[in-house]
Amino acid sequence: MPAKMRLELTTQEVLELEELRDHASKPYLRERAAAILKIAQGHSGREVALHGLLKRHWQDTIYEWVDRYRAKGKAGLEIKSGRGRKPAFFPSVSKRRGG
Repeated sequence: MPAKMRLELTTQEVLELEELRDHASKPYLRERAAAILKIAQGHSGREVALHGLLKRHWQDTIYEWVDRYRAKGKAGLEIKSGRGRKPAFFPSVSKRRGG
């Protein structure tokens, strides 16, 4: 059985994550902050993934959030712009031709 993931947070980091959890405008940021706070409190990634959030996640997803938080802080929790499915059709803008 793998060792339980440990995460030590400073008081400032806890306050920042609590603020994000309680007041972020984007729901996914609130969820990720809550997950990281639970890991820091000693809950296992599996426990958080299955029962600690409003919706279930793969435990690897929780571990990825923690790893990105460790690497980049709060910015690591945000979804990168440009991700996701690209539109299949771009309408062309008709240009007037002068004459």
